[in-house]
Amino acid sequence: MKRRIPYLTTRKPTNRTLLLLMLAVLWAMPSFSQSDPIFTQYMNSIQTVNPAYAGMWDKVGMQVFTRQYYVGHDRAPLTRAIMFYKPIKNENNAIGLDITDDRLAYEKKLTITADYVYQVRLDWKTNLRLGLKAGIVNYDNLLTQYDLYPDGIEDPMFMNDVEIKLMPTWGIGAMVYTKDYFISLSIPKIIANNFQANRTNYSSLAEMQYAYLIGGYLFGTQRQIRFKPTFMLKGAIGAPLQLDLSANFMLYDKLWLGAIYRTTHTVAGVVQLEVMRHLKIGYAFDYSLAQEFSKYHYGTHELRLIYEYDFYRRPYTKKRYF
Repeated sequence: MKRRIPYLTTRKPTNRTLLLLMLAVLWAMPSFSQSDPIFTQYMNSIQTVNPAYAGMWDKVGMQVFTRQYYVGHDRAPLTRAIMFYKPIKNENNAIGLDITDDRLAYEKKLTITADYVYQVRLDWKTNLRLGLKAGIVNYDNLLTQYDLYPDGIEDPMFMNDVEIKLMPTWGIGAMVYTKDYFISLSIPKIIANNFQANRTNYSSLAEMQYAYLIGGYLFGTQRQIRFKPTFMLKGAIGAPLQLDLSANFMLYDKLWLGAIYRTTHTVAGVVQLEVMRHLKIGYAFDYSLAQEFSKYHYGTHELRLIYEYDFYRRPYTKKRYF
């Protein structure tokens, strides 16, 4: 049975219009499937979608980030995540941990995955990393909290909440890189969970099996300025391809400035600053070019904190540029 989109009451008519539009875009796809969260600052860390990236730069690190969609409206989508990574004794093995909390209205999805990476050297400057991601997904949808159609008629499909725990998830990824470029290919969710509820005739969103092709090249050997263009191609069966193109500049190895164009008619700006020796802070702002949609919100904002430390106190560690 196809999923019915609930009628949401909000404070303003414009808020109601936006929420219904978001639900239509994010939920009412032909396959009734759920998209992976979008991260605008992917060019600095792709571990969320490719486990092969974990522990790539020698240092132990943790990243905390949040992404608030469509600021200015209640119950807009929200993504929060924590990411940990660590090399094991040498550069050939690494582990990672990802915790992601996605919310849309009264719908919640918590994903917890662990990463393992093995690296082999292809030649004196080229490395191949292979990664495995595995974990669980918990899903909740408080259907009884929705205000349905204004006629007050009860809908039996929204009389019970949905709560599904410990759904398995696993994915794979590979990455080839040198000090100048990288190319990454991954499928972070091999299993397509259907999120079946424990009552008759109800099925919530299913996960789509997205594949990600990501790459970038670093130009410039001078510390004063470096240029790094990147791209991300994202696609799945039954969903349109999405392409991100970005241009990034690094100044004095301390400040990143970037601009992105996304084929979903979105542009974005990114800034990342090294505020202390081991601490960086990043911010991204996304803005929709579709006027019928952008006039209802104040853009999407993404904030990221990055802390990295050389746990093994090596005399030399690789500089992170992607």
